[in-house]
Amino acid sequence: MANTLAYGFIGLEELSKERVNTVGVPRIWDAIMQSAAEHTRQVNELMASFVERTTEAKQRFQQPGAGTLQPIDEWGVPQPVREEGYYDVAYPIQGGAHAWGTNRVSRALMTVKEANRQTVEAIRRDADWIRRHLLAAVFDNVSWTFNDRVGANGNDGLGSITIEPLANGDTVAYLKTSGGTATDTHYLAQASAIDDSNDPFDDIYTELMEHPGNAGGAVVVYVPTNLTSTIEALTAFVPVADPEIAYGASTDLLRGSISAGFGQEVLGRVDKCWIVEWQNLPDNYMLAHAQGGGPVLKMREYPAPELQGFFPEDHSPNGNLEVLRMIRYAGFGVVNRTGAVVYRIGNGSYGIPSGYDAPLAV
Repeated sequence: MANTLAYGFIGLEELSKERVNTVGVPRIWDAIMQSAAEHTRQVNELMASFVERTTEAKQRFQQPGAGTLQPIDEWGVPQPVREEGYYDVAYPIQGGAHAWGTNRVSRALMTVKEANRQTVEAIRRDADWIRRHLLAAVFDNVSWTFNDRVGANGNDGLGSITIEPLANGDTVAYLKTSGGTATDTHYLAQASAIDDSNDPFDDIYTELMEHPGNAGGAVVVYVPTNLTSTIEALTAFVPVADPEIAYGASTDLLRGSISAGFGQEVLGRVDKCWIVEWQNLPDNYMLAHAQGGGPVLKMREYPAPELQGFFPEDHSPNGNLEVLRMIRYAGFGVVNRTGAVVYRIGNGSYGIPSGYDAPLAV
């Protein structure tokens, strides 16, 4: 069978050269459904620290309360306080799909190996769609309007709703750890390459930790492959321990660890930030997340369970052609506008990376 096996096809390797009609169409259909369901589970688990699933179109994000205690004496009674720090956010929902088809001849000749290959290809395309739409939600620093046409009960949606980016210097004031509120931007840039004189990670950590809602968790910075060598060359960089290597007493080693999350490899730490390589990031753009602040994005799905995740459906328009479709309905919007920072290297001003200008056409 193909080098890559979709989850539902595990155990069918010995039947790879058999025709689908011989093995049984229901058995292969079940393998495709299992593969789509397991892919959905893995995607949801992978995104869990950064993305929360929702069926809401719009909500009010409550910021942590500001202020201090009320002064009282031995007879004093404190007055009830209504916390009013909030801002409005919203989430789009878009559709993506892949399909393959057979006619009466190709269907009769199709093997289990080919059915697996088509399933793997569909899953890869969905993973690409999810990644690009997720990143566009944080890389695009401009709000945009989504026409919400379908409501939770099948009725008309909310109409025009505004999809917000991370904090981008607009009029929203955010709570500061030092007290009070102020506007802010979490889209940063530096013209110089990363080196000991131009180390951005202390600024990234400070930018995230100046908001009290981000305390209590790790700061993880996802970095593209083209920046890893200059980051690893920093004096402040401490690599993770390689279990295959016995280190000497004079080598600094990390004792803690984190999950790589979206990334391929945890590289180490710099200035209180965990550094994780994510090969799919555009060159020169880093994405930092304060895990203590909870999910940065929400992924909106329809409330009907059969429309959630990545799911298959089949269709025969004329009795000869049969089409198998793999479908995804989802959309990403920022919920915690101060929970992440995007940092551009090599240019003194921030610009949306090519291909990540939301809303994406595909």
